[in-house]
Amino acid sequence: MYGYVTANGPELKVREQAEANARYCGLCSCLKKDFGRAGQLTITHDMTFLVYLLNGLYEPKEEEFTGRCILHPLNKRLFIRSEMTEYAAEMNVLLAWFKLIDDWKDEKKLSARAMLTGLHKKVTKVIDKYPDKARVIKKAFKRLSKLEKEKSDDLDALSGEFGKVMAEVCDIYGDEWSENLRAIGFSLGKFIYIMDAYDDLEEDRKKGNFNCLEFHIARFDSKERFDNFIYDILNAVMADCARNFEMLPITKDAEVLRNIIYAGVWNRWEEMHCESTK
Repeated sequence: MYGYVTANGPELKVREQAEANARYCGLCSCLKKDFGRAGQLTITHDMTFLVYLLNGLYEPKEEEFTGRCILHPLNKRLFIRSEMTEYAAEMNVLLAWFKLIDDWKDEKKLSARAMLTGLHKKVTKVIDKYPDKARVIKKAFKRLSKLEKEKSDDLDALSGEFGKVMAEVCDIYGDEWSENLRAIGFSLGKFIYIMDAYDDLEEDRKKGNFNCLEFHIARFDSKERFDNFIYDILNAVMADCARNFEMLPITKDAEVLRNIIYAGVWNRWEEMHCESTK
């Protein structure tokens, strides 16, 4: 369900791409430091966007250093971290935790059980640190799971529950920027949920899994019209995200953030449609 909020690499400048890689590596290093290898395995590009967003808005001091990692043991890499990176790592693991619980309950995935075991002690500290956020996120995942088990076709309700999750994640301080940050998170959450459902539609059909788009595709007499329907929904959601972003007083890395919001989120959509034409 995660990983759709990425940058459009070809449109980034060389320096911007290098810094994006360094912030991703910084997030990975935080996950390793605080949550071990199991934590590292939960990393998503969505949380790198969160780092950019909160860094741009609050402009905390950033730490830069070089080092090696398990994926790149031979060459030293640049790492960039800040307090927002630490927060994003905590939220990354919190989201992964509740998603893994659902995967274990619904599908009895052994990989999910193994990850839950590996994260249990350390994620408890995150829940204790952010009890209100954990409670909101847990309730939203529970409501989402209930709707999916009921095979709901209410796309707005389903995606809206994950929107609530991401809204809670984006609102770090509950301050004067809370409304806009929550709106950005809500839009991104809806986008991620619908995009993931679209991405998984064929596989879910083969496996007989629930997919919220199955009812909707039956309403159209062609795949093209169905695609246009989904695209229009996603486009409207991201338009609202962009509107709220432009209301924030962000200058630091603003162009990278615009790259992600206006172009990068469509990377997977374009990939899927290129694949379908081959």
